[in-house]
Amino acid sequence: MRVVHIVHGKCNPNEHNGISRVVYYLNKHEKLQGVNSEIWAVVDDAKTHYQKVRDEFVTVECYPRVRVPFGRHEIIEALKKEKDSIDLVHFHMIWFYDKNIIANELIKLGIPYIITTHGTYSNPHAYTGKRKIVRSLYELRYLQKASAIHIITREEGTGLQKYGYNGKVLLAYNGVELEEIPQFTNKKLLSNSKYENRIIIGWVGVFRKDKNLDSLIKGVSLMKEDDRKKFVIVLVGPDNNGNANRYMKMIKDLKCEENFEWIGPLYNQEKYDAYYSFDAYMMPSYSEGFSMAILDAMACSKPCLLTRGCNMNYFNTSGKEFFIPCEPYPQDIAIGIKQLLEAKDKWSQYGQNARRLVEDYFNWPAIVETIIPLYKSVIAEER
Repeated sequence: MRVVHIVHGKCNPNEHNGISRVVYYLNKHEKLQGVNSEIWAVVDDAKTHYQKVRDEFVTVECYPRVRVPFGRHEIIEALKKEKDSIDLVHFHMIWFYDKNIIANELIKLGIPYIITTHGTYSNPHAYTGKRKIVRSLYELRYLQKASAIHIITREEGTGLQKYGYNGKVLLAYNGVELEEIPQFTNKKLLSNSKYENRIIIGWVGVFRKDKNLDSLIKGVSLMKEDDRKKFVIVLVGPDNNGNANRYMKMIKDLKCEENFEWIGPLYNQEKYDAYYSFDAYMMPSYSEGFSMAILDAMACSKPCLLTRGCNMNYFNTSGKEFFIPCEPYPQDIAIGIKQLLEAKDKWSQYGQNARRLVEDYFNWPAIVETIIPLYKSVIAEER
């Protein structure tokens, strides 16, 4: 079985883009399970086809962007040349126009394709701005023509139906590479005076507006002073569109400086040093797909505070709880933080439950065992 993953970008698993990390590990573990799995990427600065060797497992075939539906495109020519040996194309996201042009060619070539939408349609932003225009112009048509849509959360299936898609849906989650979660940590990473005798609550992500840090900051400002003295929230991640300065100003204006610390982006060992230095983890987002940052925290056995938009609700079952739920507005985030602090005696069990979920379900060997039968079912139906 030969499967070609099509992505935008060179699929670096160590950058902050969660989709790159997902595709890298899917490709690696599909190969380990005997699938002839490849990554073909459309890359912004590519002038002609070249290979990007990531390691002994993963090589990315890089092609120029496909910006217009006419003319000669190297990636499409390669698909035409190899069409008889490709069983399935697996797109990751579809609303980039490049992928829609490629999908149209696949229909002509008779090559079935599926799409992983990476949580897009459980996100309210699917209906805003240019996405609204894209939906009406071409996106929904290509979703409908896919052999199936791969969703990463149950909630996304509902979002897709609301969006207008009425075809086949396949469910398989995201995961982590357990072997890459270090078993040791540099406890001195978070050690300045701001952290002394305080609970450290971590957040990891990109400073985008949809991460809802505004509501988190406002929520902290609403809490009683005695409760605020108990914790500090450490923000880890890169700036986005100047939002970091705006958030830092908001923190200062609301007199929350002692409750927040931004330490910038961290990668590889340093990232896990941070996770292991957290006492708990939180995500105040309006909406997430299936957050790799949350999965990292779970793999490091951290109790969590998560909004319901984080799509972890079906796993927080009785006796197996690993997070305190809250709503993504300031007053309820404040309540959630207080509840997290008051549940300190349950943190160890919450952390064990989180780690067990990762070991049982949210890891790449387990996920690929689900993905491969999904591939086979789609290919069988198209023959």
